Amino acid sequence: MIEFRSITPEDYELVRQLLVEVGWQHHVGNPEQFRQMMENTDRTVVAWDDSRIVGFARALCDGVSNGYLSMVAVAAEQRGQGIGRKLVESLIGDDPGITWVLRAAPGSKEFWEKMGFKESDTAMERLRIQK
Repeated sequence: MIEFRSITPEDYELVRQLLVEVGWQHHVGNPEQFRQMMENTDRTVVAWDDSRIVGFARALCDGVSNGYLSMVAVAAEQRGQGIGRKLVESLIGDDPGITWVLRAAPGSKEFWEKMGFKESDTAMERLRIQK
């Protein structure tokens, strides 16, 4: 049975390893920067299957009007079982007054549409410089 709960500092390295496994190494390669990301994130959820983390998601939200889904990742062999949906639902809750935005990975449009997201013509972004 999969358990969903907030991340703890003891989970950081296991979550970072999961993110590397699913292709996010360019975002989480530096353990110290990853720790800082987690400490500055106000909403997190990990999915535990026995003694292994199989999913992770994080978001930033003001709790009133705007939220940003920053990362949603599920171990490759666990996909298609509803883990990603549960991670997202845990983060965004059920407040219809909050507008949630995200940058969707290529090939994930169908998943996000099932979650109620739509493409936006109004989003703007200023890309970070890759170091």
